[in-house]
This record gives sequence, C-alpha cells and structure tokens, in this order.
Amino acid sequence: MDGVNEAALAEFSDVVSDGPTTPARPLDDLIARMRGCDAILSLAGGWTDEITASVLKTVATVKLICIAHWGGQLVDAAREANITVTEGSNANTLAVAEWTLTAALMGIRKLQYFDRALKSGSPWGEPRREVGLLCESTVGIVGLGRIGSHCARHFGILGANVFSYDPYCTHPRADELRVTLFSLDDLPRSSQVISLHLPVTSETTGLFGAREFALIPDRAVFINSARAALYDEAALIAELQRRRFSAYVDVFGQEPLAPDHPFRAMENVVITPHIAGDNNAMCLRCGREAIATLRDYFIRKESPAVVLAGGTDNFEK
Repeated sequence: MDGVNEAALAEFSDVVSDGPTTPARPLDDLIARMRGCDAILSLAGGWTDEITASVLKTVATVKLICIAHWGGQLVDAAREANITVTEGSNANTLAVAEWTLTAALMGIRKLQYFDRALKSGSPWGEPRREVGLLCESTVGIVGLGRIGSHCARHFGILGANVFSYDPYCTHPRADELRVTLFSLDDLPRSSQVISLHLPVTSETTGLFGAREFALIPDRAVFINSARAALYDEAALIAELQRRRFSAYVDVFGQEPLAPDHPFRAMENVVITPHIAGDNNAMCLRCGREAIATLRDYFIRKESPAVVLAGGTDNFEK
C-alpha cells in the first residue's frame, strides 16, 4: 500500500500495520496484536494463513474483513467465524479484461506480424490488408463470470457480435449483457475471437481438447488469461503447429514457462508471463477501492456491495 492509500485509510480509522513479518508472529502475539480490531484489510488474502477461524473467534472483535485482491483461505476462515467478508476491489477484473481486449485487437489487426516483418526488412509487410476489424468480428466468450461479463461489455461497446458459452448463465442475464448463448460446439466454430474466462473445477478441467480446437476457424484468435488446466495444452500446441490460427496466452501448465516450451518458438503465439491481472497500478487501485468499501461500511453505515458467501471459488479468474 502506498502513502496516499495509507493516508486515506487513516482519515477514518486507527491503522495497525506491521508490514511483512518473517518468521510468522507467534500465535499468542498475533491474537494480542489483533485484539480490539474492528476490521481487517487484506491486500492479498492468499498470504494470511495464520489468521484462522480460531484466531478470529478468540479475538472476537472483528466485524468485517475486506479483501482487496484474491480471497484465499481467509474467506473460509471468516465464514467459519461468522464474520462478514467482502471483496473490496474489482481492479483485478478490470486489468484482466484490458489484457484480453488488447490481445483481441492485436490478433485481429496482426500488429506483431507487421512489426516483425518491418524489422526484418520488408518495406510494407505484405499482404498488409489481410486483417480484420474487431467491430466486424464475432467474439466467443467462454464463461460469463465477473471477468467474462466485463469483457463482453468491452467487446460489445466496440461493436463486436458477442457469443458466449456458459451453462449457468440465464437468458435474462445474457440479454442484459447483450450476448447470445451458444453451445460449446457452436461457439468456437462461429467465432473469430475465442476467449476463456472460467475457474478451474471438475466441470471445466480439460474443457477444450483436440476436437474443440479443430473447430476453431482459420485466421481466428484464441485467448487464455484464465488457467491452462481448462484445456489440453498438447492438443492446443498440435493445432497451433498447423498455423491455422493464432493464440495469446498468459498462463501455462507449468510456470514459469520452460525454456524449451514450444510456445517460445511459435510465430503465431504471443505469450506473457501471467501478468494479465498483475501490475503495480492494479495493486494500488485494489487498495484504493478496498479502503472506499471500508469507509462506506464504518462512516456511512452502508452494507458492502459484494458480500462473499465463503470459499475461494467466489474469486473467479
């Protein structure tokens, strides 16, 4: 958290922050330090293993836990201790949606190909007119959770025709997002852009295999900013080696990506190191929005906008 965010928090609360503690504080010291605390602001819920349900029950004064980014086990601990826990920021959602939109635009307009051609000495990068327009494209979004829904709005604003596969999305919700619901078979074969936005569950693991990748049209753009477990990576590599379509991939089966991974040598694949939703600007916005949630709760006595029922599955990738 930067100085500006700390100052904003201090405007309405007494801030207790010890910074990183290595090794972890002894349990008795942790409980003593937290006693009397009304709220916990967690900037990253995944690194709070020491704050268990037992600790929260012993402290007994915490009314609200506000998580700025990623819930982790703290969500489950709060639920067990019967404490309201809210996600205080949507900044990660915005960041991943921006990356997805950037990947789609680059893929449709083939910016990296022209860059590579000109740097290799080509005067015009011919055939330079064989590109598309996003506003003339059909975008298929697999999963209409928080990030998928945000992406659907982005693509719709730019004029794309948006399809989605999401067996849990209702038709009224799809109408609200202005998307058309398709089957898993029809979506890839009907889209110039296919983007995955699903959590990893028993239902979604391996959702895309060789059959689904074979349905993707020539010159399409495949995007994954979610998780590699959603598909058969070997099947994706095999299809990309045919050079029919391009891919923009931010997550991998093994991270960091192995030096000899095929993606590193494929001209029709753009790879980034799991940074779609991870940058300093996103983290600062997370803190700022979470502090605003706390202010509303304690000053204006407003209920948190998003209250989590518990469990890490509430934090969709």
